[in-house]
Amino acid sequence: GAVDAKEYIKKLAEINLNAQSQRRLFLKKAGFPEDWLDVHYTCPKCEDKGFVNGIMCDCFKDLLKSLEYEKLCSKLPIDSCRFDNFKLDYYPDGAGTSPRRRMESVLNYCKTYATDFSRRSPSLLLYGKTGLGKTHLSLAVAGKAVESGYGVIYTSAQNLFNKLEKEKFGRSDGNTEETILDCDLLIIDDLGAEFTTQFTVSALYNIINSRELEGKPTIISTNLTPEQLTSTYSERIASRILSNFVMLYFDGSDIRQIKTR
Repeated sequence: GAVDAKEYIKKLAEINLNAQSQRRLFLKKAGFPEDWLDVHYTCPKCEDKGFVNGIMCDCFKDLLKSLEYEKLCSKLPIDSCRFDNFKLDYYPDGAGTSPRRRMESVLNYCKTYATDFSRRSPSLLLYGKTGLGKTHLSLAVAGKAVESGYGVIYTSAQNLFNKLEKEKFGRSDGNTEETILDCDLLIIDDLGAEFTTQFTVSALYNIINSRELEGKPTIISTNLTPEQLTSTYSERIASRILSNFVMLYFDGSDIRQIKTR
């Protein structure tokens, strides 16, 4: 009856505990940790299932984020754009504050910025004519930040706004907006080269404003002057950038043209 069943269950529990004790003893004698045969989960919270009570676990969210980072940052020439191969020789030197001296200051600032990078670092605006090394130095910063274990997204303005627009209007799956607002460092390259619309202006303001409120750094590179930023986007966006970003002016002549001579 019921009493026999209880006794049987009690006996089974004793046998089980005894077997576990024996197993631990054997493992210890053989030089293994006592829990060597136990299941070890990467995430004890969800036991590597990805969900807890039907809600997505943080470990799964982090995995999706890292996949987004890889997707958005894929095919970038980070390896070829480093601080140690940024050549100041291409910038003309001379008396006074020459382009070379200016660029030496910019290079030193970016090196220090990358070495000391944290989630509370200031935002940067890299501006100046085309072919002066803005992309090279922003990629060098990205490489250092990634090496230090930070989540970095590097994207051209055109690709970023295209992705956001497609996802906004249901023409593409993805979660680019959350990913770019959430990453430790967002780098937007070549702002102003994209086709500017009401959507891009609104999206840019949202990105700058949201990341600023969170205290997260953003690096923007552009060929536009501060005056052109105002006329291309809006007074509101330009004043946010000009008052809250560290301005780094790139001076000199187009390096790509010098290299082909």
